[in-house]
Formats: sequence, structure tokens, C-alpha cells
Amino acid sequence: MAFERLFRRVGATAFNSPASSIVPSPDHNPDITTSRRSFLGAGLGLAAAVVATGAAMKPAEVLAAVGGPRRLSLRNMNTGENFSSVYWRDGYYVQDSLQKLNILLRDHRANEVHRIDPQLFDLLTAMGQRMSLGGSEIQIVSAYRAPRTNAMRAAESRGVAQNSFHIQGMALDIRLPGRDLKGIYNTAVSMGEGGVGFYRRSGFVHVDTGPVRTWGAKKTRA
Repeated sequence: MAFERLFRRVGATAFNSPASSIVPSPDHNPDITTSRRSFLGAGLGLAAAVVATGAAMKPAEVLAAVGGPRRLSLRNMNTGENFSSVYWRDGYYVQDSLQKLNILLRDHRANEVHRIDPQLFDLLTAMGQRMSLGGSEIQIVSAYRAPRTNAMRAAESRGVAQNSFHIQGMALDIRLPGRDLKGIYNTAVSMGEGGVGFYRRSGFVHVDTGPVRTWGAKKTRA
């Protein structure tokens, strides 16, 4: 399998560090909103209850409430490759899983692998808990983009930022089969983390780990 051959060739070089060590950097994107949501509760019992009722919680709070290993099931819609495994266990990211995810989410046009911010995986996992996805597969429309790939995309569409977070491995464009796109967008916004873009015509929701902002919900950008 091409995915496994690439994994063996690149080697296991992903980071194996606590979640608290990842710090996102700033960038540019349209229609910025600065409101953040917070949750104050005492104990895991209350936190778990908030998860169950769907109240607003940040990803770290959702994951702390659920506890246990963190698992994702992703499919790259451009290559057909998939990942379904635990990527975080006992307070640390699993090194081999992160490297496989880096490869899965590579720029398939340039065939370049880049480190993907693990906080994106935590965001998807928290969204999955809020949406009761279980082991449902999340489809990846776009992930890492090499600078030249992003420049090409930006020249083709006004909806692509020239200094996109995709270049930094800090953004994913996602869809969920059978799930309403606006519902995915609303869930991502309710996380109170990073940027969330709504692309109705293109059929995906953009999430990133940059500053908190939203765009596209009222006026579609494709």
C-alpha cells in the first residue's frame, strides 16, 4: 500500500509530547469575530453532564470530561487513504499515529509531508463527542498545502487565503457523510477555538487552530 510505504520511508519523526506544549501562531483570514465561549464547572461529573446536554465547552474540557484514549477515523478524499486508531493515550500523543496522520494529510499534489498541529485532532475528537459520531469516519477535503500549491489555489479562488493556515499544517477542510453542513459548522463554532469557515457550495467546513473567528455562514465563499 502506497500509504504504508511512504510511512516507512519517512520514518517515525512526529512529536511525542503533552498536549499543553502545542501553541498555535497567528495568521490572516476573513470576517473575523473575537467572541470566545467558556465553561466553568466543578469536577468531571458536571463536565460530563455538560457534554451530554450539548452546552458550550472548549475541546480540552470535552476531552477531559470523556477521559480515556483519543481515537479518530479519517479518510483523505483525494487519495482514498484512511486512518482509524488511537492517537493520544495516558497524557501523551502516540508518536507513530501522529506520523501516520502527517502522511495521510500531506499535500498530495506536491507529495510533501508536513507536521499537522495535534490540536486539530483534539478539536475533531471533541466535535465528534458533541455530535455523537461514535466511530464515524470524518472526510478530509483539504489538509496541508505546500506554499506553491496554496498559491495556485489562491490564484483560482478568492476563498483561498494567500497565507492560509493550511500552509502551516494548522487547518483542515472536513465533511461528514449524512450530516448537515450547517450543523457541523455550528458545532465547530461552539467549541470556541480557532477559525471556522462555512463553504456551502464546495460542501465542506474549514477548521483551524489560529485565532478565534468565523466566516461564510451568511455569505458563501467558495
